[in-house]
Amino acid sequence: MNISETLRKIQDYVRVGENSKPKSLPSLPAVVEEARQEWLNAQYYYNTVSDQDLIDHAVYLMQATEKKYMYLLKQARSAGIVYSPYMTSDDAEIGENEVITR
Repeated sequence: MNISETLRKIQDYVRVGENSKPKSLPSLPAVVEEARQEWLNAQYYYNTVSDQDLIDHAVYLMQATEKKYMYLLKQARSAGIVYSPYMTSDDAEIGENEVITR
């Protein structure tokens, strides 16, 4: 393959792309749950790190993941999303903008 063929293939890829269909974004509840898991993992990391050089890293990681999680929770609440992996079938009947209180 010569240089002109390679350049043509690169241009075709940039113009059209191998997959012309854009990927869909994950739902907000899924992103919130992922952020929660990251936060829990960061807490576990902080609680188990023993090297003095990594303690600062663990603290910064835990603070950053907490901020991300709190931000996404706020976004979900403002969008009226009420989601819990522990919801019962009775909870599913509650309206989208209603708050679940127990």
